[in-house]
Amino acid sequence: MSRHALSVHYVDVLPMLGLALVFLWLWLRGLSVRELCAYAALTVTGYLRRRPDPAVERALRAAFTELDRDLAEILGDRTPRNTPDRGPSPQSRPSNRS
Repeated sequence: MSRHALSVHYVDVLPMLGLALVFLWLWLRGLSVRELCAYAALTVTGYLRRRPDPAVERALRAAFTELDRDLAEILGDRTPRNTPDRGPSPQSRPSNRS
């Protein structure tokens, strides 16, 4: 027989009994532990968050569109041309297909 910190018989069963009572209480209230865990996981990952206010979303999209337009104007055309270290572009290579 093992010795316990508490001198109460069946002390190993008490946590399981408490958990069983919690599950019974949830079941009597009509709640499913599986649904509660699924809802908690979806809430934490962000899948159940509410949609933003349409006015805020439109304003944010307009701001990013303007920022993108300004950046494109500042940066200009940045595509690499035929440079000696890069070789010819794929469009200028002859095709070996017959």
